[in-house]
Amino acid sequence: MNAPPFVTAGQLRAALGFADLIEPVAEAFRRSSAGDAQNGMIMLVPGESAAAGDVYVKTGVLAGEAMFIVKVAPWFAANAAAGAPQGGFVAAIDSASGYTRAILADEHYLSDIRTAAAGAVAARLFAPPRVETAAVLGAGVQAWWQALALYHERPFERLLIWARDAAKADRLIDRLAAKLPGVAFQRAPSAEDAVRSADVVITATLAREAILRGAWLRPGQHITAVGADDPTKCELDGQAIQRARVFVDERATAMANGDIHAAAQTDEDRARLIDAEIGEVLANPALGRTSTDQITLAKLVGIGAQDVAAATAAIRALKL
Repeated sequence: MNAPPFVTAGQLRAALGFADLIEPVAEAFRRSSAGDAQNGMIMLVPGESAAAGDVYVKTGVLAGEAMFIVKVAPWFAANAAAGAPQGGFVAAIDSASGYTRAILADEHYLSDIRTAAAGAVAARLFAPPRVETAAVLGAGVQAWWQALALYHERPFERLLIWARDAAKADRLIDRLAAKLPGVAFQRAPSAEDAVRSADVVITATLAREAILRGAWLRPGQHITAVGADDPTKCELDGQAIQRARVFVDERATAMANGDIHAAAQTDEDRARLIDAEIGEVLANPALGRTSTDQITLAKLVGIGAQDVAAATAAIRALKL
């Protein structure tokens, strides 16, 4: 047997972007909620603490698909501080034989753009039809991608960016301004000011204590929260979750990680906080936003079905 092809991050970046994954990720959400997916995740902490670096090992199977995936996705603070890419890879494995079809050394790129695609799906489903002002809390990689994903679905006129590091916020503004020349950008003086001013709020931070408070929210807003993706992280306080209609990528994953996990002590109480899975809303839109006054929250942790969709799209684009 020949060695499987080794695909670099550069090849993946040239082959596809987040917009190419919006429909495949939406379909993955639908199929996951219909019971056609197996989503598994474990988290490793190789160093002294999760804050210094963590590694997610995710698996994904979609019934009837030609391949399944095993993904190793590290995030290390030292890489982020140096502006260096993260490591990791996705193994695409043949569903019939178990042979490896390709190793996608994506440097986290596929994870980044499939999360952006999920944010675009959430914006399409839950954001107000017209977004004048959006806000991003955070200035890292997902802050960049989620701003672009939101603009793809709801072209906003103004974007407020808040981050603990003002210099990083300014650098993100410069990058986004070059990409979105028709948008007015401003660094918000505080997270509260950003949230109170926005029609749509994106949270994309590494926070382990709430940075968005429910008291700041107003009727009609939408929040897409992507940063809190393990049991130690939290971006939203309990009041924010209580005030919102909450939509998640998968109930079990959301209850075990991030904001939903932090908001209650038992899984029974956590389950009560969730209105529906995103895939359920895609199958039945009546389960989604039902009035302009509702506050909606899309809480994205990430599931293996999304990674199957991303890897499949990549292999097709590369004609492997």
